[in-house]
Amino acid sequence: MDRPLKEWYRNLILMIPEGNKGSIAAYKAIDEVVTQVQEYVQQWLQYQALWDLQPDHLYGQLGEDVACWMKLLQDIKQCRTTFDTSETRKSFGPVVVDYAKVQSKVSLKYDSWHKDVLSKFGQLLGQEMTQFHAQVFKSRSELEQQSIDSSSTSDAVTLITYVQALKRKMTGWGKQVEMYVEGQRILERQRFQFPLQWLHVDNIEGEWGAFNEIIRRKDTSIQTQVAQLQHKIVAEDKAVEVRTNDYLQEWERAKPVEGHLRPDQALKDLALYESKFTKLKDDRDNVAKAKEALELQEPGVLNTSDDRMAVAYEEMQDLKGVWTELAKIWEQVDEMKEKPWLSIQPRKLRSQLDALIGQLKELPARLRQYASYEYVKKMLQSYTKVNVLIIELKSDALKERHWKQLMRQLRVSWALSELTLGQVWDVDLNKNEGILKDVIITAQGEMALEEFLKQVRESWQNYQLDLINYQNKCKIIRGWDDLFNKVKEHINSVAAMKLSPYYRVFEEDALTWEEKLNRISALFDVWIDVQRRWVYLEGIFSGSDDIKALLPVETSRFASISTEFLNLMKKVGKSPMVMDVLNIQGVQRSLERLADLLGKIQKALGEYLERERSSFPRFYFVGDEDLLEIIGNSKNIPRLQKHFKKMFAGVAAIILNEDNTIVTGIASREGEEVIFKNPVNTIENPKINEWLSLIEKEMRMTLAQNLASAVSDIRQLKHSGTNSSAYMEWCDSYQAQLVVLAAQISWSEDVEGALASGDSTALNNVLQQVESTLTLLADSVLQEQPALRRKKLEHLINEFVHKRTVTRNLARMNINNSKSFQWLCQMRYYLDLKQTDPLKQLSIHMANAKFNYGFEYLGVQDRLVQTPLTDRCYLTMTQALESRLGGSPFGPAGTGKTESVKALGNQLGRFVLVFNCDETFDFQAMGRIFVGLCQVGAWGCFDEFNRLEERMLSAVSQQVQTIQEALKGEADNKSSAGTISVELVGKQVSQSLLQFCNRADYLHQNRVSLAMTRPDRQLIAEVMLFSQGFRTAEKLASKIVPFFKLCDEQLSNQSHYDFGLRALKSVLVSAGNVKRDRILRIKEEKLSQNERVDEADIAEHLPEQEILIQSVCETMVPKLVAEDIPLLFSLLSDVFPGIEYNRAQMTALKEHIRSVSFKKKLLFIFFIMVYNECSGIKVCREQYFVCGEAEEQGAHWMEKGPSPGEGWCDKGPSPGEGWCDKVRSSPILISD
Repeated sequence: MDRPLKEWYRNLILMIPEGNKGSIAAYKAIDEVVTQVQEYVQQWLQYQALWDLQPDHLYGQLGEDVACWMKLLQDIKQCRTTFDTSETRKSFGPVVVDYAKVQSKVSLKYDSWHKDVLSKFGQLLGQEMTQFHAQVFKSRSELEQQSIDSSSTSDAVTLITYVQALKRKMTGWGKQVEMYVEGQRILERQRFQFPLQWLHVDNIEGEWGAFNEIIRRKDTSIQTQVAQLQHKIVAEDKAVEVRTNDYLQEWERAKPVEGHLRPDQALKDLALYESKFTKLKDDRDNVAKAKEALELQEPGVLNTSDDRMAVAYEEMQDLKGVWTELAKIWEQVDEMKEKPWLSIQPRKLRSQLDALIGQLKELPARLRQYASYEYVKKMLQSYTKVNVLIIELKSDALKERHWKQLMRQLRVSWALSELTLGQVWDVDLNKNEGILKDVIITAQGEMALEEFLKQVRESWQNYQLDLINYQNKCKIIRGWDDLFNKVKEHINSVAAMKLSPYYRVFEEDALTWEEKLNRISALFDVWIDVQRRWVYLEGIFSGSDDIKALLPVETSRFASISTEFLNLMKKVGKSPMVMDVLNIQGVQRSLERLADLLGKIQKALGEYLERERSSFPRFYFVGDEDLLEIIGNSKNIPRLQKHFKKMFAGVAAIILNEDNTIVTGIASREGEEVIFKNPVNTIENPKINEWLSLIEKEMRMTLAQNLASAVSDIRQLKHSGTNSSAYMEWCDSYQAQLVVLAAQISWSEDVEGALASGDSTALNNVLQQVESTLTLLADSVLQEQPALRRKKLEHLINEFVHKRTVTRNLARMNINNSKSFQWLCQMRYYLDLKQTDPLKQLSIHMANAKFNYGFEYLGVQDRLVQTPLTDRCYLTMTQALESRLGGSPFGPAGTGKTESVKALGNQLGRFVLVFNCDETFDFQAMGRIFVGLCQVGAWGCFDEFNRLEERMLSAVSQQVQTIQEALKGEADNKSSAGTISVELVGKQVSQSLLQFCNRADYLHQNRVSLAMTRPDRQLIAEVMLFSQGFRTAEKLASKIVPFFKLCDEQLSNQSHYDFGLRALKSVLVSAGNVKRDRILRIKEEKLSQNERVDEADIAEHLPEQEILIQSVCETMVPKLVAEDIPLLFSLLSDVFPGIEYNRAQMTALKEHIRSVSFKKKLLFIFFIMVYNECSGIKVCREQYFVCGEAEEQGAHWMEKGPSPGEGWCDKGPSPGEGWCDKVRSSPILISD
């Protein structure tokens, strides 16, 4: 590293004097040497092809071209000079290329290739020379054997043409001889080992010289006799031309073009013409060649006969092609004709014919011009056309009698077992179509009747009655609709047969079955009546021993009838076939007698029950069986508990003392109790109608007295200042119905006092008090409350929200007079303690209408949200009641018509019964309902009134007219067996009564109609959200209502979808549950961490929009089909932007499902979502349906396992059949 810079070789270039000419010359010399070396090396590298080249590929390219093989051998010899030297090195200046090793390898490979190519060439040349020598020898021999002197004209012509042909070949043959000479010379030079059988080129040259000599002599001989030969050739030419014209004329006259010819004959004729044509053409060709050889005709010149012969030959070939193709088709047609008629399948036959027509169409256009083609085409088309008749002839309708008729009319004699398709085609079906149609129509008409009678016979001979076990006593018949529909259909059809022109053949059989069907219809008409009555009465007389004491005569009679009926059903059970039942001896008379006896017993029973109902009118709302159970168990009061909910609006049970002798109060299904001020002693009043009447009376009296106390307490609360604990204590002290009533009375008094004071700020004080109460209630409802108290709080919130709206409106309009209509049109409650009768102390006023409160215990029912629409409904209905008229709200479904009428009845303390009218209602049932309503003093709400039959409306309108006239005149209604004591409210959905009879006009004229077209959904949603404790209720309502509208418009149309008020209510109630659940969880977390709990603060900071979205998803998503779920979430993101759905974790449920699935070896992942959804729905639904494909959902729900209060209902007999099995509460499974 320490040496000076100049001592390095790399720096030598730096020492070169300035000017680079020397370096350029050096580089150039070096480059020239390198180039020479590269070029020399490239010469050696080209020999690489000797190893890459494949022999087969080389020989394939050369083929049998001797010249190419010769050139290849010369090239091989020439290229050898490159490496065939004694030197082994090549110098290029300082570069030396040593090729000793590669020279030896290339030389060996070259020698190998040269040997192979030389061998192959020798074989090829030897074969070529042998073949050429044979050909020349043959030509020479043939020339030597022929002579121009002794030959005939035709032989002379042949010789001349032959000599001319050989002379044309001689030039080429001469060149071949030269090539063979050169080829053998190459083989000799390259030391080829000639085989022993090698034909030397000298032999070929000798044979070639002899051939030239003989050809010269023959040509000279011909030239000496040219004149004579020309004369002979001209004569022969004329003779050939005559034969040609004769042949062409015969061809034009007799060529096979007629369509009716058979292909075999046509082809035979064509073969004969073709052989004649071939011989004639040979003669013409020979003459033409001779004429050319003797210079009688220039080469290539054709006469007119040649063109005609060419046209004839072309036509001959076309005809041959046509007939060859048609022969194939004719052959298939002949095969089809030979097929037995019994094995013919018309559809397959049509397919074969279509295939043959398709083959014809595929023929070239030049072949489709002949008549034979058109003939076959029309024949196939005619067969295709008559295939319709073939189908009808193959119909099972044609019996032997029809074939005999057909043969007579066609005048043929066929044996069906030997009949072929060809015989059928030969009768010209198109021409005889009319005859065939007549016979076929007759056969089909008779077959239709025969098949129907056969169907009737098989149907009833195999018809087995559908029997079902009835309480292990006997088997009774069900499936009556199918039975009567079938017998009615068959009776009508058999009767219609008589109008048929083909009836005569089957008259005897038809009359027999008509008589049997009428007997079946008559028998089971009576049977269904007897069975229905027996089942009804059997449930009554065998249900309780007390009935025997009440109706001893009827019980004895029924026992006798029942024994006879059971014996009959045992016979049916042993052989349930209809025809066997029909043949039971005396069955018709026996059933008619049983029907008469059962009718008498039922009439006596009805009279007895009517007397019992008159003694206690609420019995009118109980069915006959239930009423008999009530009467029969009058001493066993606990057994009667289940019937109280049918007779009272809110009573689910009565409260008894320990020995069940004293009724101390009543209870609702929600668990709310009303303890009587004066308990009812059933021992002192042993008759059931007496102690039930006392319970009814005491219910009203206790409620009236408790109401006075509730009002007094709320007045004290108001004066002493309302606080949460005192208010909750007051709510717990009284029933929900009385709590709301007391609040309504208090508000009415406050507003009335404010208006009477004349102070303009008094209403604002009332409004402030209402709002403060609402705030207290809203805070309380979010706290953990008992279920009953929560219901009361929700009812109060609902009521106070409406009161707040009314108070605001009054204050905004500056109302300061209690006589103002804006105040009078409101529903006002006044409690007058001066009245001695507690039941008359509370009165309800609306406009000029006044009503005494009914004090019917209503339980803890859901309250309707009051909107301007319901206020208008209340006002209209109360005015109608004041005028002793009925009401008729009308409008589309889901607008609250029925609920508004029920709510008005509840506001007035009335028992409201809703009846859904349908075609099963008759005027007797309506009359019984009217009597019960009148005597109890209840309201009747008849939904879907327009669905009653027209004949019903006349009778119903007369009953209603009688009641309303009594109401107007305050007179007794004798037809109702009691005194009219209450108004009647009727309701129907639409005004369709206008189109009915005159009697129905009365129903319309005595009703006050009210249009209810669109409920105020947003206000309803707002009130419900507020009652559930939502602070931003107004904002949420403005979003959730449009969201439901969008769902209704954009989601798919499914029968189970509902986006109305009921569905909206479910979502909002569920949202309240979710919010309270979140508050509870947060509260528990804070308590576990010893933090201070402020429930109001917790509720204030909860994300209410997120809670509402969670409720929507958990309540609505389970109902949706799969394709609607993404759209629902899209709508949610549009209506609630930026708010995400947080699914409830339900960790405990998931762990339990995982545990159960592991034990049962099931995959739980797929069903976890379904179970979560069911759990979410169950919170706000008493029952729900699990729907899906068969074998899909039921088994999975089974794994969840029904708890004691749950169950399912599989498909079974319809309710009309009189029974249903395994019906419990949630869930219900429905499968397709």
